[in-house]
Amino acid sequence: MSVDLRVSQDIAAPSDLVWSVLVDWEGQRRWIPFTTVRVIGDRHEGLGVRCVALSGFWLGRLPIGLLDRFVVTAWEPPTDDQPGLLEVLHLGPFFTGPGTFVVHTAADGGSVVRCAEIFDVAGGSLPTRLAGLLLPVMRAGFATSLRALGRVCVGRVGSGGFSSRRAQSS
Repeated sequence: MSVDLRVSQDIAAPSDLVWSVLVDWEGQRRWIPFTTVRVIGDRHEGLGVRCVALSGFWLGRLPIGLLDRFVVTAWEPPTDDQPGLLEVLHLGPFFTGPGTFVVHTAADGGSVVRCAEIFDVAGGSLPTRLAGLLLPVMRAGFATSLRALGRVCVGRVGSGGFSSRRAQSS
């Protein structure tokens, strides 16, 4: 039995901007509370990027909190006619399974981000069932993070810190 967590969020920013903020691994701390992401290796973009995310804090090299190791298994930035697709595989140690972010262009020029995390929790069916009971809390936390992602993106649009590919071609 797996836990299936799905959330979506409208964001008043173009999809290419949302994508760039989404895949700024170290920058995810701006929109995922109490979380730091470290890229492992030289690759920061595309298939095969490997990361360690920690919801908690580092005590030197010792992680205190929920540790998540993942690898990027799909990387398709959005285009004018195709949504962006970012897929990762969570490798543990606390949970494993696929996570997907799809970034759609909305009719108003903004974006819709749809996320799905389907994972198993370490320790077997009992911890996974307990995680399932916490699904409403996890969903609320994930939704809060996506709203924060939206605020980061809108702030970049409002500050003039980003020029959309669509705005340049208009």
